[in-house]
Parts: sequence; C-alpha cells; structure tokens
Amino acid sequence: MISNHRIRKTLTYLSFGLLVLTVLVLTTASFVEKVVDTETAHHWFYGSLPFIVLWLLLAIVALVAMLGAWNMMRRPALLLFHCSFAFILLGAGLTHFFGTQGDMYLYRGQPVSSFTTSDGKREPLPFTVGLRKFEIVYFPGTQSPMDFVSRVSFDGDGEQQVSMNHIAQNQHYRFYQSGYDLEREGVHLSVAHDPWGIFVTYIGYALLLCGILALLLHPKEGFRHAWRNVMKYSNSWMIVLALLLSLPLRANDKSLPKTLPTAQAERFGNLYVYHNGRICPMQTLARDFTTKLYGHDRYKGYSAVQVLVGWMLYPTDWVNQSMIRVSGHKVREALDAKGTYVSWHDYMDDTNQFKLASLVDELNRGELKGNEANDVSAAYEKYNIIASLMSGSAVRMFPISTNGTLNWVAQGDRLPETLPHDEWLFIKRSTDYIMELALTNDYASLDEVLDKIRLYQQKKGGAYLPSATRFRAEQLYNSLQYSLPLAVFLVLLGVVYYVLVVRSWLNNHPMSSLVRHCGRWLLLLATVFLSTVIVLRGYSGGYMPLSNGYETMQFMAFCVLLIALLLCRRLSLFMPFGFLMGGLALMVSMMGENNPQITTLMPVLASPLLSFHVAIIMFAYSLLAFLFFNGITALVLWHTDNGVRLADRLSDLSRLILYPAVFLLALGIFIGAVWANVSWGRYWGWDPKETWALIALMVYAVSFHRASLPAFRRPIFFHLYLVLAFLTVLMTYFGVNFLLGGLHSYA
Repeated sequence: MISNHRIRKTLTYLSFGLLVLTVLVLTTASFVEKVVDTETAHHWFYGSLPFIVLWLLLAIVALVAMLGAWNMMRRPALLLFHCSFAFILLGAGLTHFFGTQGDMYLYRGQPVSSFTTSDGKREPLPFTVGLRKFEIVYFPGTQSPMDFVSRVSFDGDGEQQVSMNHIAQNQHYRFYQSGYDLEREGVHLSVAHDPWGIFVTYIGYALLLCGILALLLHPKEGFRHAWRNVMKYSNSWMIVLALLLSLPLRANDKSLPKTLPTAQAERFGNLYVYHNGRICPMQTLARDFTTKLYGHDRYKGYSAVQVLVGWMLYPTDWVNQSMIRVSGHKVREALDAKGTYVSWHDYMDDTNQFKLASLVDELNRGELKGNEANDVSAAYEKYNIIASLMSGSAVRMFPISTNGTLNWVAQGDRLPETLPHDEWLFIKRSTDYIMELALTNDYASLDEVLDKIRLYQQKKGGAYLPSATRFRAEQLYNSLQYSLPLAVFLVLLGVVYYVLVVRSWLNNHPMSSLVRHCGRWLLLLATVFLSTVIVLRGYSGGYMPLSNGYETMQFMAFCVLLIALLLCRRLSLFMPFGFLMGGLALMVSMMGENNPQITTLMPVLASPLLSFHVAIIMFAYSLLAFLFFNGITALVLWHTDNGVRLADRLSDLSRLILYPAVFLLALGIFIGAVWANVSWGRYWGWDPKETWALIALMVYAVSFHRASLPAFRRPIFFHLYLVLAFLTVLMTYFGVNFLLGGLHSYA
C-alpha cells in the first residue's frame, strides 16, 4: 500500500514538473510570436485547448498537493496566498470561455445595436448605443492631445463619457475609446462583455494582496524567520526602514564659430517656445537640438543655447563645423566622412547635389532594413533639422490667437491675414533685427529686443504658459544632466568598495570607519542628486517620469541607490552593490538616446495606475538585482576559508529580500493588469513583456519551496539558482525590448 508520504511527494514533484513545463511552453510561445506571427502563437499556444488543460492540471495538482500537506491548514496565510492564484486562473478561464470582445463604429445620429467580434461575427446588444458628441481635449495652449472624449447614450437615455482610462458601462458591457474619424464625425469603440471573469479575477487580486500581507506579518512564516536570522548579525534598525521603503568653460580658441556671449545667450534661453507638443524654455529646444546633432549638450565649450543661436544668427560660420554625428558604413561612405562627425556642407557634393539622395530613395522604397535604415533615417533627419532652422520655421516662439485657439508660429511660417499689421511685422522682423544687432555687437539693444519678445509671449500666452516655478524647474533640470559622468563614477566606486568589502571579509577584519562613512555619504549624495533630477523632470513634464525606457531605468537607479543607502549599515556588501547597480542602470538608460526629450504624455499613459505599476515593478527588479549580486558574491567566496559561513549568512539575507522582491513583482504585474483592463478592455493579452514577467514570477516562486524541494536548503544551490533566475528579469526588461518587441517595448 502506498504511504501518504509517498503520495504527497509524488504530487509535489508532479506540480513542480507541470510548472516547469508551463514555463517552457510560455518561453516557446513568446519566440514563436516573434519568428512567425502573433496569430500563430495564439492559435497553437495561448488560445489552444492543450494550453488551457495544462493550466488546469497545474492548478488542480498544486492545490491537491498543498491541501494534502499535514500542516497546511495550520498556515492560513500560506493557504490564502495560494488560493488567490486559483481564483485568478478561474477568472481567466471564465473570461476565455464566456467573455466577448469586439469593435463598434459610431456616427452621430446613427445608433447601433450590435458590434463585430474579434473573429468577424456580428454580436447583438440588448440595447442601442448612440454618439452624442466627440471632442479632442488638448493640453492648455498647445495642439497636443490630452484626451479623446466621446459622449454616448444607451437606448437614447442619459449620457456617459468614454475616454482614455475612463470606460462606459451598461448591462455588463464595457466601452473603451479606441479611435476616431473627425471627417465623418465618428468614433471607434472597443467593446467587452465579461460578466463573471473580471469579478472573479479581481477577487483573486484582493486575496493575493491579503495573502502577501499575511505572509509578511505572520510570526511563524518564512519572512519573519529569515528576519530573525538576519537580525542576529546586528541590532541596526535601518533594515526595518529599508524594507518598509521597498515600496565647462568656453574654450579660448580663435577658430570657434561665432555666437552670442553667455549673458545674451542665457537671455535668449529664457524665452518660451513651442516644442515637442508643449510650451517650454528655449533652453530645452537648444539642448535637444545640440544633443540630437552632436550627441552632447555642449560643443567646444559653448552651451546648447549658444549653439542654437549660433546656427540661427551666424549660419555661414556653422555650416562648416564638423558637429553632426553620423553612423553606419553606407552613410559615412556617401558623405565622404573621415570620422564620426561631418559638417552640414558635407551633405552636398561639388555640384551642389545631395549626397544621400540615393540612400534616401532606397529607404523610402523599403530596400534598407535594420541598422542601415536607422542610420540613413537619422542622418537625413539631422540634415532636415538644420534646414528647417535656417529657413526660419523651426523655432515657434510667437503665440497668436486664431479663432479663439492659441497657436505658436515661427518667423518663416505663413501668418493669418486677419493678424494685425504691427503684430505681423513684429513676428516677421524680430529675428532679423536680432541678427543685425548681433552682427554690430549692440548687445544692450539686443537685450531690449529679447525682453520685448518675452513680454509679447507673456501677454499673448497668458494662463497657457507654464508657471514661473515650473519654467525655472525645467531650466534647472536641463543644467543637471550629468548621467554619464555619474554612471562612470558610481561603477568605479562600486569596484573599489567591492574589493575593500571582500578583502575585509576574507581577513575577518572590518573596514575602517572613515571608509564606511565616506561610502555612505557618497551614496546619500548620489541618491539625493538623482532623486532631484527625476523630480524636476516629472514636474517639468507634468507627469510621473516612468513613461519610457530612459525614465524607468533612471528610476531603477534611484531605487537601488536608496535601498543600498538604507541597508549598507546592516551589511557592508550593499554599498558596492548600490554603486555598481546604480551606475549600470544609468548607463543602460542612455543606450537608446543620451537625453530623451520631455514630451507630452500619450493620453492612454496618463493614469495613476500606470505610475504605480512601473514604480512597483522597478523596486522589485532592484531587489532581484541585489539577490543576483549577493549570489555572485557567495559563489566567489565559497572556496575561501570562511566561504561556508559567509554563504550561509548571505543566504539568510537573500531569503529575507526574496519575499518583498517577489511579492512586489506579483503586485506590479496585477496592478498593470487592472490598468490594462481600464485602458484597453482586457487585463491580459499575452504580450511578450506580460508573458516574460509571468515567467520571471514563476521561476522565482520556486525558490520559496525549500520544504518541498530539499536542494533549496543548501546555500550554494540557493545562490546559484537566484543568479540564474535573474536571467528572466534581464529577458523581461531588455530581451523583450530589443528582441521580441510588443506593446510594452517602449519601456
């Protein structure tokens, strides 16, 4: 007769075997979607019957194995946590089998009573839907959309609003803003009917939150046990706070091109300008212009504003400057480039023919792919940026009122005929007058003209202009952009402190108090500096700066520096970890672009849920990165005299951090699901980043089960597993962005 112990053991290994199989299937499906197409991946994997059966078997076997454990009923927190996933899977099943999604096109005066499902069928509605009004809401004083708002009625009664991140509901049907047709006065709405799935899934999310809190607070669960083990090493209270918070001068060179002196350039930088769909300081436009062309925000000691006004006022001096950064063999060969940089004149040959003409034609015909296409497109864009500047159409610094709407125009733009003559003359002649005064070095009169332009901007722009505080905050942000030097400095500090800490451990002798205090102060200064930059960027843009890869990696750098600062008293190893990871995160943030421009936020991203989702995920990734470095250190020290003792000590620390790290990852994923449900009409779509975040969660969840899997009781295996598990995090954030793409590839 088979013993109960044998049955429990078999069920345990069967459940983990099914978990591994599920991870392998998800991994395969994500690559099939990339190599073949999304439809194939959903047909053969995500939407297939075997895939559903696999999830069902995993849930049943895992629950039976869990309930069969003799002490499970004595551990209500653990039971609650695991049952939450059963509810989430049940909700997903109800959505899959009984939910319906589709599209609807509404036009004013034409109510409809059906919609088209995703498989092309017409699905009747138990009511009619009519469009009463549609409008695009713009950011104040700009032409950048802030929201798309439809007002609809059901059976001709009442009125509900449908906009980005705001849905209309009627009889368990939900309507989402998806598109619009201004010409025909119509809108495109997404429709979802899921009377039971969402309700059950949200119950699962609520149980998950309760289970996480219970596991963290229950005195007999693993987190409190790991806490007590770690606290044996020190009485420092800093770790408690940490876990709660887990939630150049101008060169004297006669060959320099002409520009305005620093004082007048700064005055010019204080003007307002319409740039990237928002009203901002001229300094911001100058910085984006210089960085786009040159790759840095200074050129030969000149500030960005001096570079911009130099091109505007002294173009003949600047067209021969080799300051346009180009890349790619084909582009450099076409431009006869002798290095990385070319001048604007290098784009033309001796007969005044455009050297990139044939490559641009190939690009437009789709004959160039990958990096070649990107190189040609970037080089052509830089040529056009300068051409637009010299034609007088790039700097839109004059606000005018047209039909009750504020528009911003440049000197070279065509102005409305209804514009008063004196205003028309002021716009058309101001820049020419500035150039004349600059050429005669009449800087006193030049200052007066710049002041008059700013007064004109304030009079016409009025309440649409950013406040003085926000304007100054953006200028301060522009002056604090030193990400690369800070990144290099932090990495070097990390290497130095890592050597010092490991040597002190091997010699069983603590570092000197002076070295420790210096490290803490440097961590504090780096954290304060980076947090200041992040806050200024967010305040200047008017949104939480977590909307793209640059911003999220900057926030991750802040997270690791903050965690390291709070934990370094507890364990000195966190100091080099913080320096290294913070510096590497800053370097990664600049991989795509040295300084991505501040733009208006896409309407669908303007949701507090998105900010919470990204912030929590970044804290989770930061903690998982600490586990990775902690594991690397344990593996390095394993063969030393004190290696076994140190690895065991580090494993206790890893177990302590593992709980908030994985719990935050789970919370971040499901908060993202709620946001997606509100914004897109579905809480899960098997996008590659969603899939890999789930894979990472499942992989890390295995490491909690040392009672069922004895290998995790051995410190060296535990550390090795956490090191390898971090590959799923790297794949989730970087691999998806650069290899798989998808809806989340922007961050």
